[in-house]
Amino acid sequence: MAGGIFNPENGIYRFTEKLADLVILSVFWLVCSIPVVTIGPATAALYNTVARCIWGNERNSWGMFFRTFRNNIKVGVLTTLVILPVAVVLVFIQGLLYRTAVEQVGYVLYIAYQVFLLLPVGAACYLFPVLSRFTFQTGGLLVNCLKLAVAHLPTTVLLGVILSLAVWACSILPPLMAVLPMVVAWLQVPLLERIFRPYIQEQRGESEDV
Repeated sequence: MAGGIFNPENGIYRFTEKLADLVILSVFWLVCSIPVVTIGPATAALYNTVARCIWGNERNSWGMFFRTFRNNIKVGVLTTLVILPVAVVLVFIQGLLYRTAVEQVGYVLYIAYQVFLLLPVGAACYLFPVLSRFTFQTGGLLVNCLKLAVAHLPTTVLLGVILSLAVWACSILPPLMAVLPMVVAWLQVPLLERIFRPYIQEQRGESEDV
C-alpha cells in the first residue's frame, strides 16, 4: 500500500509533487528577481516550467527553471530594461491621478486610467512567456508581442486583470508574494498556450523539413 502511494507514477504522489513544485518555483522566481533587472528571465523560467512540468508531465522542474533562466538571461534583462522605465511612467501617472481623485471628475479620470492600464499590463504578460518558447532578440520580441496583444485583445485584457489583481493582493498582504507568482503563471498557461500552439506547430514543422 505504502509503495503504491509513494510510487512516482501514482496520481496522488504526482499531484503532491506538483503542488510542492509550485511553491518552490515561486520562491525561485522571487530570489532570481531580487536584482530587478532579472525579473524578465525569471518570469520566462517560471512560465516555461509551469507549462511543461505542472500543466504538462515533464520532470526535473528545478533543472528546467534554471536552464530556462540561463538561456534567456541576455534578452530577458535587455527587455526588462526597456519596459521598466515605461512601467515607472505609468505608475507615476497613476499616482498623480490618484491624488486628484478627490473630486468627481478626477475620480472618473482615475477609474478610466485604471481600465486603460489593463492593456499595457496585459501586453506585458506576453513578453516573457513568448521568450521562453521562441527565439527572439529584444526588438523582435517587443514588436511580435504587441501584435499578439492586439490580435487577441480579450485575452490581453484578461491577462491584465489577473496580473493587476495579483499585484493588488500583494500590496495588501505582502506574504502572498510567496505563492502568487506561481498562481499567475498557472492561470496564464492555458490562455497563452492556446495562442502559441499554431506557432509552435509551425516551428516544429519547419524543423522537421530541415
